[in-house]
Amino acid sequence: MESARDEQTGLLTRTQIADRLGVKRPAVSNWTRRHGDFPTPVRSGDMELFREAEIARWLVNRTIPQPQLLNGEQPGTTYADRFGRTSGGRPGAAPKSARSLSPRIGDEDRKAVDQLMGRLADRVRGPATMADFVNLCLIVMYVRHAEPEQWHRIENLISAGQGAQDVQRLLRSLGDMAQDTLRRNGDRTDMRSSLLQLEPRSWDDLTTAVRTAASAGVGAFQLVWESFSAREGLQSSEFCSPVGLASLAAELVLTPGQKATVLDPYTRGGEMLAAAYRHIGNAGGTVYGETLDGRLQAVASLYLLHLGVRPKLSSNRSDRWPPRGEHDADVVLTNPPFNMSDAPGPGRRTGNWPYGAPPRGNDNFAWVQYVLEALVPGGRAAVVMPVKAGNSVNTAEREIRRELVRTGSVECVITLPPHLFSATPVPVSLWLLRRVDRPVREDILFVDAQELGERNRRRRVLRDADRDAITAVVRPWLDGSECPDRGEYTLRAADRGFSACVVARADIVGEEYSLRPADYLGGGHYGAGPVAARLREAGDESAGFVDRLRLLERRAAGTEYGYRPGPGPDGWEEAALGDLCEIQAGPSYTRLPAAARTGDAGVPLVFPQDLVGGKIVDDPRHRVPWETAGRFKKFAVRPDDIVSVRTGAQQQPALVSGSQADWLLSPNVTRLRVRPTAEIDPLYLHAYLGLQYAREWMAHRAAATAAPSLSSAALGYLPVRFPPIEQQRRCVELLGDLGRRAEAYEAYASALGRLRAELAEHLLHGSVEPL
Repeated sequence: MESARDEQTGLLTRTQIADRLGVKRPAVSNWTRRHGDFPTPVRSGDMELFREAEIARWLVNRTIPQPQLLNGEQPGTTYADRFGRTSGGRPGAAPKSARSLSPRIGDEDRKAVDQLMGRLADRVRGPATMADFVNLCLIVMYVRHAEPEQWHRIENLISAGQGAQDVQRLLRSLGDMAQDTLRRNGDRTDMRSSLLQLEPRSWDDLTTAVRTAASAGVGAFQLVWESFSAREGLQSSEFCSPVGLASLAAELVLTPGQKATVLDPYTRGGEMLAAAYRHIGNAGGTVYGETLDGRLQAVASLYLLHLGVRPKLSSNRSDRWPPRGEHDADVVLTNPPFNMSDAPGPGRRTGNWPYGAPPRGNDNFAWVQYVLEALVPGGRAAVVMPVKAGNSVNTAEREIRRELVRTGSVECVITLPPHLFSATPVPVSLWLLRRVDRPVREDILFVDAQELGERNRRRRVLRDADRDAITAVVRPWLDGSECPDRGEYTLRAADRGFSACVVARADIVGEEYSLRPADYLGGGHYGAGPVAARLREAGDESAGFVDRLRLLERRAAGTEYGYRPGPGPDGWEEAALGDLCEIQAGPSYTRLPAAARTGDAGVPLVFPQDLVGGKIVDDPRHRVPWETAGRFKKFAVRPDDIVSVRTGAQQQPALVSGSQADWLLSPNVTRLRVRPTAEIDPLYLHAYLGLQYAREWMAHRAAATAAPSLSSAALGYLPVRFPPIEQQRRCVELLGDLGRRAEAYEAYASALGRLRAELAEHLLHGSVEPL
């Protein structure tokens, strides 16, 4: 594969500096605090960035301690030596597979993308489309990392800019740079005109967007494209392929180091080709693709260039379904558009349909046949398909499935978890195909992996462990080197938390040539047998809680924090809540209107509905962009702050945990922060405010207004009684112990419920029986 340039210059975050030096981020923060000569950062929105050249000069006299030297580094090596050798990843990393070559996505990358794709995007693009703004972000990200001379020229323009009169000048320079970059790398698409559509409100908005995009790491490129897909509600033909899905497809049909010709006939943003390159590395093969959309071709080109691969993409195919012989690919990876028809023209009539003509109005099986015809004999493909394509009732599609099964072209079908895509909840499957002259085997492997994946906001994400589980079952099947017993695949899948079975091609005839795994794993008159591994997991889970409960009860029996009759509160102190705490109401609706909120990016906002059982829920529904949050630091919370309801029905106040630091108050809540001089423990005060007396006091004061609302001034009069500090802490310890035991028993009850449900599946299926 032809590599693109791989140089870096410009601006770096603390995390990027740490990654290049092989140290932890706090080490860089310590240098900035302890050394007065450490380079001064440049501000970009609420981010601090450092000039790469200044960091390199500062590191010249910093010798690496001998215990921290890497293999091959001699005593006396400086951090500047290491910094100069590394251009993005940690030193010493030798990329060999998709896992090690995958771009690192850090918290600062996510923060930068949240800022870019929030209100800043609207201020920069004006009447232009969001796609035009995304093009700006992507070209800046690429050039900043890969073309230092071009980027230095842009930095000079920004430094010399005087304001609004220079906006168009900077956009024209960026457009020329984009055009030059793409054409030098073989892409003739026009990105310049796209950038010139932008109408930023101000010079500061444009330069903030450019600097923020430049500060992000390589992994942020994919985040920008995914955020665009989710925000714009794109059609099936436009949204990107999730990284986890693309990586799984590559891992199933490619081998690290394999010299192969890899094709994606519907390239989208380049995710499939990028996954192929990350998996096989620079082994001398070829990755190339086709696209029917010039906008997407530019995105794909930049994505591949970002990884160091010179793109080989085209968008000039005259006939969507060309005749046989146009391609000779060893492997095809693709995610074609679902349930859509081809453009008007002769393509359907003159196409080559060896498995039968697809129905008019739906190209799902046109893409399947195109993929198979693009392969060399024996070549393999991984094709993303809608689940319903596997058992659609359309006569033409059923006949095509019959031919696919008869010829042995289908090796495996995997149903994937729902909600993998940002832009659509459509469930998908992965079809593993092979071009053969006659069947190589008499069976097809069906896999149901719907239960895998991890919920991440509105999506599910295939983790490394999920992909490892699937490949551990499917690769041996494809390789034909293991598991001569068909039932072994079922057991292997069950041990990894999903279902699989091997079905003879002759048996598929009786199921209307269905290629939907559920028809064999959960279909039939009584359904498939339940998974033994799930019953074991449910049993192990409940047994684990029994052990935990025994431990908690033993500790409780031996603790000194029992209780006994007391003398009453005589001698305790009493003070108004306002004397003990700083009371801060949330920002007004005028300052933080509903329009400023977002559902899935930025800093969480705490509303009354997020206060549950004395705690703040882990995933509040509302957030604000990072940039907005920077203007509301006054309303941020810290660990051991207490949040109470300001407007609405009163409920138990909540204690802020360590993981919720820097979340923001909504207009409907109030923050209580114990004063440093107050002789009261925050946990004791939290317990006190949960008393029936305190809650009724607050409810009565709030009820005095037309809409229940408790002002900070009124709340400050709440009387609080408290014993000496040591007795407060003993009270808190005893209550905390009881709370932990109660939570453990609630979790145990839930585990028993899951065990009962799973056991019912097995008992009533006959796979287990009572003793």
